[in-house]
Amino acid sequence: MTPAVEVRDLFCLYRGPSGDVAAVRGLSLVVETGERVVVHGPNGSGKTTLLRVLLGELPPSAGLVHVGGQSVPAWAVSRGVADNGGAASRARLRGRRIGYVEQNAARVLRPEISVLDNVALQLRVGGVAGRKARSQAGEVLDRLGLAELSVRRPESLSGGEAQRVGVAAAIAHGPSLLLADEPTGSLDRATADAVYELLSEAARSTGAALLLVSHDEGAARVADRVVRIRDGRVSEQWDPGHAQETLVVDDRGWVRLPEVLRRSTGSLSGVVASLHNGAIRLVGTGAEHLPAGSPPTPAATGPAVGPDGEAEVRLGPAARLTAVSVTRAGRSILDGVDLEVPRHALTVVNGRSGSGKSTLLRLLAGLDRPDSGRVEVEGTDLNGLDRDALADLRRARVAYAGQAVHLAESLEVAETLQIARAGRGLPEDQALVEHWLGALDLDGFGNRQVRLLSGGERQRLAVARALCVHADLVVVDEPTAQLDEAHAELLAEALRLAASRGAAVVAASHDPVLTSAAARLLTLA
Repeated sequence: MTPAVEVRDLFCLYRGPSGDVAAVRGLSLVVETGERVVVHGPNGSGKTTLLRVLLGELPPSAGLVHVGGQSVPAWAVSRGVADNGGAASRARLRGRRIGYVEQNAARVLRPEISVLDNVALQLRVGGVAGRKARSQAGEVLDRLGLAELSVRRPESLSGGEAQRVGVAAAIAHGPSLLLADEPTGSLDRATADAVYELLSEAARSTGAALLLVSHDEGAARVADRVVRIRDGRVSEQWDPGHAQETLVVDDRGWVRLPEVLRRSTGSLSGVVASLHNGAIRLVGTGAEHLPAGSPPTPAATGPAVGPDGEAEVRLGPAARLTAVSVTRAGRSILDGVDLEVPRHALTVVNGRSGSGKSTLLRLLAGLDRPDSGRVEVEGTDLNGLDRDALADLRRARVAYAGQAVHLAESLEVAETLQIARAGRGLPEDQALVEHWLGALDLDGFGNRQVRLLSGGERQRLAVARALCVHADLVVVDEPTAQLDEAHAELLAEALRLAASRGAAVVAASHDPVLTSAAARLLTLA
């Protein structure tokens, strides 16, 4: 039987001003028809790049890529010659054979039409007439147990509901391959599990293969096989029913040593391979002792400063919500919430998807207004401020990093932070920029263009941008949604560091790494 996905010796290079960056380096992967495969791997390892190649959004620099036995059409335009219909062929391949679930489905649902019409839209794009498309969309929603959402508008959906609608839209046209990129990164455990089960059921009901990229170990619950990508190659794979991981040896004999083994033997410059009792034995050579423990935490960068550059000492909470209520599309989001946000502390807001975490953060940042109640930041009642005054307050006192990361693609990483400072009237500070880039494992990325970063690297950069401006109130929404555990721990430490030097830091998250790092925890029902 023809595999759903066949990738052989794939290389992908991103062209940057200082040279090419290799995101995928000789990756090979086969996904059989109907197979459910979960892909793990650290940030920047090439997971999303693989999905973009399969979707026809990114040209492979070298290698073979087949979807359902059909070659992903070549990108002739990128090589300076006529496209010869390649773009149209890629669009047809995606429209007929591939379903795709975004990291945040709410961003791609059309707000002006109902859930039913959003699901039908995928069919309409494929040429199905309006009435028939709506009928088929209704059948898909009913089959997935989502019929009660059909008349709702996207703005009234919780994060988990939006993701489930995104799954329905992805399979409406009956694809043979279902791709999902971190579809539960911003969801609580119970809602994430429900989305995984829906993805599994959607694949089963259509006979599609499922390729699911996720940092969440819980994703393995629906997998037939789990693979890990490191440094642009498939390095390990295992059956979720068995704990033993198998190192992958590709057809050229390449194998990657697990990091824990490599570090336990020191800094190896090589290994000697020999056959020993029918097994391959590896003995390290040229080992140098590595310092034990984690890299040192960067030193604090001085006291908080005010808009005039002078050191300030502020008393009382940085922000306060009093009897705040919010209703959207007839649904109560927040109901009489009281909250004080202290300085020198990391406050984490958690709760089920749809409980109002993001809305609460947007209120604190002056990006949304309550229906009733009072929101204060640095003693100022936000209800009394117009749009311009709110923007001035944010520029002076508040830094915000939302779930949707918006960065200027053409800027370099270090420039992104310097421009954020300049926009607030703060002087250029190369040492401070390097400090926060280092704290978030982005040191060495300063001259790299933002467009060349992975999703997790972008997320860390957005947080670094919020931390480098010395705001009194730092608000971050699901900042670890696209991060592996090691980088989530680094980010939590960076937020605690910012709090230790005087900032009031508020994060919305269900991630246990962040909740365990919090000085204060607020759970929304």
